[in-house]
Amino acid sequence: MATYSSDNITLKKPISGADSGGGVISAYAAVTCAAAPTTTDTIEFFYLPANARILAATLESTDMDTNGAPTLTINVGDAGSATRLFSASTVGQAGTASVASAVAGLHYKTTAKTKIVGTAANNAASGAAGTLYLSILYTVE
Repeated sequence: MATYSSDNITLKKPISGADSGGGVISAYAAVTCAAAPTTTDTIEFFYLPANARILAATLESTDMDTNGAPTLTINVGDAGSATRLFSASTVGQAGTASVASAVAGLHYKTTAKTKIVGTAANNAASGAAGTLYLSILYTVE
């Protein structure tokens, strides 16, 4: 069981736009994984502030499942719902991107400082090291 963390987490960078006054803010993280993430691993992206209303999310990955019939899928969410933003996304199967976030995450409003995390929903058939990229656009109400 490994924990992969972005610089936002390891360097304890401040939460972006905690006092924004309603403007659109972006949160971004790149998380490098020494091996393809597994269902027992945790991927830590960043924190969103209290009262952050999620407007959009994009998940991108390098190819972390090099098998001809890849099986790696990634969930992205928070402590309240592991799949709030992305549920079984296939971005890690061939190094693609997705803006097809889960309906539960669109316009979701946090009630407290919220860590955004990921994990594999299914393990890779032939895992490889790689990087996951997550960006979220939000406003603070």
